[in-house]
Amino acid sequence: MNIAQTRSPHAWGSYLVTDRSSAPHDGAWDAVLARVPRLSERELDVFRLLAKGASNRTIALRLAITERTAKAHVAQILAKLDVESRLQAGIVGFAWGTLTQGADEPPKALASYPTLPLR
Repeated sequence: MNIAQTRSPHAWGSYLVTDRSSAPHDGAWDAVLARVPRLSERELDVFRLLAKGASNRTIALRLAITERTAKAHVAQILAKLDVESRLQAGIVGFAWGTLTQGADEPPKALASYPTLPLR
């Protein structure tokens, strides 16, 4: 492939997603999103702040809790979502917020998942 071909949008056609229904589907992503309802109300408050990139200190100040409590909530969120880092949890939180924006219920993509008990 030469330089002219790499700049052409047609050369990258297989990488462009113009129709979301044709995008590859990742079952692991759905599985993580399906675990969000396991979070308690307070954990959801922390989760929303993680989605905005908030630090433990910022979370503590916003929710009027100690940093240690914020850290404990973040640890619980990581465990319940089965993700490895606060960055991953933040990305899931951002996606969850985007998918549920203005909705009173989870996205239809998650409707097939049974309600799971809390750990």
